[in-house]
Amino acid sequence: MDFTYCEFTSTVSIDTFKAYFNLTDVKLPKVGDKSVDTIHIPSEDQEDQTNQAKSLRHLVLDAIVENWSELPLYRQLGRREDRNYLLSHLDTQLPLQLLSAHIREDFFWQRCYGHRWRSAPLQARGRERPWINIYMERHVQEFIENMPTGDYEQDGNVQVVLDICAAYINQLEISFLQPAPPTTDANDHIPLDYLLSNLPDLRQLRLSYSTKTVGCNYQMGCNQLTVRDILHLTKGLSQCHELRKFCLHNTKLMPYQLRFLAHSLDKGCHHLTEMSLLHCAVGDAGIRCFLETCGKESFGTLTVLDLTNNKITEEGAYILSRTLRHVPLEKLVLRLNPIQSDGAAAIFNTLQVMPIKELDLGTCGITETITKLFMMLICQHTSLLEIDLSNNSLGEDFGKHLMKIISCNKVLERLDLRNTGLSLDMRRKFQDFLLKNVDRKKHEALKQKQRDKFKAMMQL
Repeated sequence: MDFTYCEFTSTVSIDTFKAYFNLTDVKLPKVGDKSVDTIHIPSEDQEDQTNQAKSLRHLVLDAIVENWSELPLYRQLGRREDRNYLLSHLDTQLPLQLLSAHIREDFFWQRCYGHRWRSAPLQARGRERPWINIYMERHVQEFIENMPTGDYEQDGNVQVVLDICAAYINQLEISFLQPAPPTTDANDHIPLDYLLSNLPDLRQLRLSYSTKTVGCNYQMGCNQLTVRDILHLTKGLSQCHELRKFCLHNTKLMPYQLRFLAHSLDKGCHHLTEMSLLHCAVGDAGIRCFLETCGKESFGTLTVLDLTNNKITEEGAYILSRTLRHVPLEKLVLRLNPIQSDGAAAIFNTLQVMPIKELDLGTCGITETITKLFMMLICQHTSLLEIDLSNNSLGEDFGKHLMKIISCNKVLERLDLRNTGLSLDMRRKFQDFLLKNVDRKKHEALKQKQRDKFKAMMQL
C-alpha cells in the first residue's frame, strides 16, 4: 500500500496513528505540523521519501495555500484531509479579518497564537473557550496597551479592531496604558468608553491604569486616574450588561471617583458576581463614598469582594460591616488593610448573618483581644470553609483557646495561622483536625451519591 502524503485529523495523536500503521509497509512523509519525522525510519525509506513526487491533489492544495489571500477557499474543500492540510500550511500572518471570516477551527487558531506569542504561555482554555476567542482577546489587549494617546481614533483604528474582534471578546485584561505625551496639560489615558460599550459579550474585565514603560513621556501623575479617565470608564462600564467579574488594580482611586464607579456598576452591571479593587489606596473615605452611592438592593448578585491593600482602617471596616449584611457574599478579602482588632470584631459580627465561605484577614494588625469573638464565630458559623489570619499577632493563648473548641466545628476545611505566634506543633494539630473534616465530608458525599443512585434504580 502507498499512503504517501496521508493526512489525518489534527486532534489525533501521533501514538494513535502509529498504532494503526506499520511503518515498514507504508511511506509517511512529513505533512505540515502533523509529522512522523521523530519516528525511526530506515535510511532506504528516507531516501525514497525524498525522491517521492507530490500527488496532483497536493500540488493543487499547495497552489490554494499560496494564493489564499486572493481566493480564500476553505469550506469549499469537501474532504476533511484537504482542510487539515490547508490548516497546517496556511500562513498565520495573513490579515486577521480574512482569517476570522473563513476559519474557526481550534487547531489553526492555537497555531496562530503559538506563532505570534512564542514567549507567552498558552492560556487555560476550558471546554467553552475556543482558541479564536483567546487569540482575539490577546490581540485586543495588545492593541490597547500599546496605543499612544495621540493615535486614538474612535472611528478609525478602534472601529476596525472592533469590527473584527468584538464578537469573540468574553474576557479582557489590560495590564497597563500608555501615558499622555509630556506636551499635553492633562495626564489623560486613551478613553475606554467606546471600546467597552461595543463589547456586548464581555463577562470579565481586569484593568489597570498603571504605566510600565514610560520612556521619555514620563511626567508627574501619569499613573493616576484623571477626571476624564473615570468618566469614560464609568460610561463604558454602564453598558457592560453581561459583566460578571470586574477587577481594577494598582490604580489610585479618589473618593469622588469611587462614587462614579459605584453608580455605573450598580446601574449597568446587573449580573456582577465578583468585584476586586486591589492596591488602589481607597481608604476609609473611599469606602464611605462607594457605599453611600449604593442602596440596600445594590449588588444583589455579588458573591466575591476583594479589597486587598487599600489602607482601610477600623472605621472603614465598620462601614463595610453595616452594608455587607444585605449582600450575599461568599468570599471576603481584606488582606493588608490595618483594620486591627476593632475592625475585625465588626466584620465577625456581620458574618453571623451572611452565607460567607471564605474569609481573608491576613496582615490586618489583629491581636489576641479578638480571641473571644473568633471563638464564637468558630462555634456558631455553619458555612465558613476557609479562614486566613496569617501574619497577625495572636499569640499562644489564642491557640490554646482555639484548641478547646475547634472540635465543635464540623465544616471548616482550612485555617491559615502562619506567623501568628502559634507553635508549629499546635498548627499541625489544627491541620490534622481540619483534614478529618475534609475526609468526613467526602465520605458523606459518597454515601449520599450511592443513596441517590439506589433511589434512581428503585424508581426504574
